[in-house]
Amino acid sequence: MAAKSAQQPDPRAVEHGELIKERRLDLGLNRPAFVSEMEKHGQEITPDYLNKLERGTASLSRASLEVREAIRAVLGYSAEEWQELTGLYSPEATPQRRGGPPIPPVVPFRETPITIPRELLEMVEQYGDTWPVLKTEKMQRMLAAPRNFGGAEVGPQTAEDWLDYWMANKRFLT
Repeated sequence: MAAKSAQQPDPRAVEHGELIKERRLDLGLNRPAFVSEMEKHGQEITPDYLNKLERGTASLSRASLEVREAIRAVLGYSAEEWQELTGLYSPEATPQRRGGPPIPPVVPFRETPITIPRELLEMVEQYGDTWPVLKTEKMQRMLAAPRNFGGAEVGPQTAEDWLDYWMANKRFLT
């Protein structure tokens, strides 16, 4: 029976492990001191786990984001450096969106010219005392808008038609 070959570590995990070990040694930290520093960043790992990370038998990419961020902080890398060196996501390296509502576009108000039809003015003159709101410019503009945008042939044509139009729509316009 053939001997079962040992599984080779992932080359990327080995690369990450070498990076961690080199930087740890450059900082003069032994494994227990490194583990102690990790605890200061709120993450607990064992010296054995650190050893596995450094040898590449445990993959840094499989560690939780919190553990990776604590390792990054202990090693003294910026989020950008860490992301560049390891290829692993670091939330601080990701640009943050500006908070708050979107900035509205700066567009000056433009008054739309609306011509008030002569027939509508006749209706307002006849019934304006009964419905004083008909005498306001705003109401006259709202009543005349469909005819102005659809053409003179669209909408009411006589004073009586305008009265019927007003009666049918006054609950929506007032």
